[in-house]
Amino acid sequence: MALPTAYLTSTKNLGGILNSIVGAQAPEKFTTRFLESLDYKSNSDRLIIGVLKSLGFLADDGRPTQTYFNYLDQTQSEVVMAEAIRLAYADLFQINKNANQMAKSDVFNKFKTLSQGQHSEAVLDKMAMTFVALCAQA
Repeated sequence: MALPTAYLTSTKNLGGILNSIVGAQAPEKFTTRFLESLDYKSNSDRLIIGVLKSLGFLADDGRPTQTYFNYLDQTQSEVVMAEAIRLAYADLFQINKNANQMAKSDVFNKFKTLSQGQHSEAVLDKMAMTFVALCAQA
């Protein structure tokens, strides 16, 4: 298993998007149009679709998965997010079982090692930022 390569360029709307998902009826397909209907119209917000796919919330074609539907239960959403993060970032959690508590700089360095030089430092920085922001939602 490899690290997810989907990342956000800004995490300022992450919490809002996830809250909007919980508060909205699940779409047949999660598209940029659906995201815009939640009032997230920025190009940087659209990157959440790739992140949701890497977490297993969406199938490759954009259809919500059982994980997505489980996330809609507000009493379970943090647990569902934590499980999705552990699965998607399994390589990181093999190195450190408490990876969700790591500082962004530590995550960055582990990603650098795990990706074996496949990504630029700018991309690794955004991947680390995305991971830390996701963990804050779990």
